[in-house]
Amino acid sequence: MANHAETNITLTDAPSDDELAVITEGLRAYNEAQAGVSDSRALAILVRNPETQNVVGGLWGRTSLGLLRVERFFLPEDLRRGGLGSRILAMAEEEARRRGCTRAVLSTIHFQAPGFYAKQGWEVAARIECEPPGHTRFHMTKKLS
Repeated sequence: MANHAETNITLTDAPSDDELAVITEGLRAYNEAQAGVSDSRALAILVRNPETQNVVGGLWGRTSLGLLRVERFFLPEDLRRGGLGSRILAMAEEEARRRGCTRAVLSTIHFQAPGFYAKQGWEVAARIECEPPGHTRFHMTKKLS
């Protein structure tokens, strides 16, 4: 694939699982070759309805090379403000520490939960104004060790 001029580039909002796997596996192999280790693992904490056992919320992320990345964290309104969110985040942080992580990162929008994360010891690493005007995204980090 030496001739870049003949390389076909496609933009899509619906990549297949196989297409995403090529990117994921290629990056994993490159990172392993550079770092000498491949320790990327998913991390999920699921909140289930006690009657139906259906998942109603939770936290989803990944640990890799000493870093916990919180990708998504959602609780329905009726499960907020009772300490459940703090327990879930603490569980994720503890599991990340067990896996050898020393730092954690996440992204949140001003109307989501930057105040919640700050109360849990997270710090703003970057503040980015975004659309529509008046909205702000916060990239936050926490030292786990």
